[in-house]
Amino acid sequence: YNMIYKSVTGQVRGVRPLAICLEDAIGINGEKEAINNLKLILEDLSNKKTEELNRTPLIFIRIRDVKQLIKIKDIIVKNKEVLTGILIPKANANLVEDCIEVLDSTSIENLYVIPIIESKEFIYNEIKEESFNNLYNTLLRHKERILNIRIGVTDILGMYGIRRSKYFSIYDNLICSSFITDVINYLNRPELDIPISGGVSELFDMENEEIRNKYLKEILLDKFHGLIGKTVIHPNQIQLVQAMCTVKYEDYKDAETILSSVDSKYGVNKSICGGRMNEVNPHLLWAKKIMILSKIYGVLNEGVEYDELFKI
Repeated sequence: YNMIYKSVTGQVRGVRPLAICLEDAIGINGEKEAINNLKLILEDLSNKKTEELNRTPLIFIRIRDVKQLIKIKDIIVKNKEVLTGILIPKANANLVEDCIEVLDSTSIENLYVIPIIESKEFIYNEIKEESFNNLYNTLLRHKERILNIRIGVTDILGMYGIRRSKYFSIYDNLICSSFITDVINYLNRPELDIPISGGVSELFDMENEEIRNKYLKEILLDKFHGLIGKTVIHPNQIQLVQAMCTVKYEDYKDAETILSSVDSKYGVNKSICGGRMNEVNPHLLWAKKIMILSKIYGVLNEGVEYDELFKI
């Protein structure tokens, strides 16, 4: 609740979606107290004036499992106007279906769902293909309800007794690199059209140059692999992620050129920067995504680099 208050009062800038965690953030014996706190927080938000609510982040609840979702469904129904959706950790096809069924049974069909892919069934070679295919089919059926797909790299590493290192990006770890490849290959499909966000990092000392540089490199690699945005766990990470998601000027202008050339007699043209070639057919989907991202994150001015935004 402290983070919500700081967002409303402007003490912390840039928090748009915010998750209230009822899973890993609470201990085995802390669930009852956590649910009571959730009830108090949502009731307080529901009583706020419209002006204050407009400054409130989009609130999501990260549930532990379906049983817990059933426990809190009355709280959700009562306060649905201040909620945007739920996050489903350890998500698979059956769990997503079960959670949507619970939401639909309580007349809260307008809440979004964000599955977090982070369990062994999506890692172990002998079962991952079936797991991904089943999940894909489930997400396709409910694509209007699925706001985002999250990659849970912390849990994946934890299965092998590993945790992040400040010396490497997540792409340097072969397990996670392979896992991210599979998530993108199975789920980043045009017919699904659901954004996949980059994996969270527990390292937030951005005054440490080594940690900061590795974090920035990882965001660039996220983008290069088609991921959009990144889950953050500390305010120190917000500005960096949002700045790095801003569309570069040359990308925006190239996307404009490509889209305007769809019905042209020429299939190629020179980039505005002069150092690369635009090809209409293979670059068309990229151009469409760039234009969407430009409306969300904005566009850098010509000649401006990302680090200029870090100074704001």
